[in-house]
Amino acid sequence: MIKVKDLLEQFEDFKVLAGEKGLNKNVSTVSIMDAPDIYNWMKGGEFLVTTGYIMRDNPLELKNLVIKLHENKAAALGIKVGRFIEKLPDEVKRIGDELNFPIIYVPKNYAFTDIINPVLSRIVNEQAKKLMMSEEIHKSFTQIVIQGKGTSHIVDTLYKILDKDIAFIDLVFNRNYIRCTSDKFKEDIDNLGIKNISDKYYSYPVQIGSSIYGYLVVENLQEKPLEDLDNITIEHASTVLKLNIQKEISNHQIEQKYRDEFIQDLIINNIKTVEEANNRAALYGWKIENGLICLIVDIDNFKEKFITLENTQELESERDKIFRLSNFKMKRSFKQCFYTIYSDNIVFLVEPDEKPIENFTKRLENVAEELRREIKENSKFTVSIGIGTYQESIIDIYISFVEAQKAVRIGRTVYEKDKIYSYSKLGVYKMLYNLSLEEDTSRFCSEYLQNLLDYDNENNSAYMETLKTIVKNDWNLKQASEEMFIHYNTIKYRFNKICEIIDLDLGNREDKFKIELCLKLMNMSKQYSLYMKTKI
Repeated sequence: MIKVKDLLEQFEDFKVLAGEKGLNKNVSTVSIMDAPDIYNWMKGGEFLVTTGYIMRDNPLELKNLVIKLHENKAAALGIKVGRFIEKLPDEVKRIGDELNFPIIYVPKNYAFTDIINPVLSRIVNEQAKKLMMSEEIHKSFTQIVIQGKGTSHIVDTLYKILDKDIAFIDLVFNRNYIRCTSDKFKEDIDNLGIKNISDKYYSYPVQIGSSIYGYLVVENLQEKPLEDLDNITIEHASTVLKLNIQKEISNHQIEQKYRDEFIQDLIINNIKTVEEANNRAALYGWKIENGLICLIVDIDNFKEKFITLENTQELESERDKIFRLSNFKMKRSFKQCFYTIYSDNIVFLVEPDEKPIENFTKRLENVAEELRREIKENSKFTVSIGIGTYQESIIDIYISFVEAQKAVRIGRTVYEKDKIYSYSKLGVYKMLYNLSLEEDTSRFCSEYLQNLLDYDNENNSAYMETLKTIVKNDWNLKQASEEMFIHYNTIKYRFNKICEIIDLDLGNREDKFKIELCLKLMNMSKQYSLYMKTKI
């Protein structure tokens, strides 16, 4: 497709009267003005030519014509100044400049056919040339797929054709493919989020339906905008990228199945020798020599929402987004990082790449904290992240996995959700967790709180929740009333009623400790928590 500026090159005696900044507008056809309301029939891209005869008595009517042509996406107005209108009014020039709508001087000796035939011939020739080049480009990209070449070759080919810095941000496998001469472009692609990249550069989503596989990003185009053929090239590249990514997804799913089996065998202690572990790791090109640490990203309240909603597609989409964010962050932060996915959590086995191990553990905690914040900012869920201890032998990583699980469970009980919990820093709560698994724990908790549970069940009240809120607020009744949005006198009445039901003096430090201990043990004990729910 030709542009308005091409008309000035084709007809050397055409001149710009106004709207010079709009010379890059595309011209799709030539039309002759034969009615004052011709703009109603504009379809976009027209170069409209007029003698000005209709406006000869009032040339200022051209101002309204220019405005209407601009609104209807016409490309430019060519006018034979000197035929019926001796001079283009300054007001018309001003509106052309304001709208960046080109107004072109056409010598009065030109017949309309002298303009129409050459321009249409050029447009047709350009379209034929574009179709031929489009076919060649399509063949180039198709050949890449036929030969079994991958995304890297597609991006290389696109870079050579466009002759512009190019990148493909792969959201499926969290990889960036960059071909550029500018260090700044590479730095932006590697460090900016997709929203900021899209604000700064031209970006083209590679998607099927609502599923976005990634974005093709082209260098800043403010000075050199994309041509039509460039857009066609990008569309062809997008098509073969979709085919290639779908093939990769299929292959990845098969390979991931076997990788998951290996990692899950490791974390459930189903591999008994180092030799077996190393041999299976070698099948995937893994060489684990420096031990491992387990990190679990567990989505808060996911199972509860999943069970209560009929349409779970949105939840699954949010879960997948969290897993993608987690995988991307961990893979970028650590050289050797392996993972497997469960329904609401993703388990990472991370190989330390620095010594002493304390320094690496600190870095792991910092990365985990950054990941927690990113997920909170970009998802409808929060996550709790548990970190186990370092295990020197690959076959002992199950210990770190169990510790990471415990860290999440204990951490949520003691410190609430949406936090990072390192097993090594849980102190006395590790002992309490082990204690919560004993049968005596249920009897101990029942001794002090069963009456309250039974009372709530029989009277449809919520004294147990009130007690939990009071304890959470360090026995401060005023703070508890504010959190529960009830009057202070109401919380005082409930507190006294709770003391009466459980037959304890909760002004006594010893009795307070018993209740606090019971609540923590109950939260840690999955078995007892389920028992409570059935009673309630």
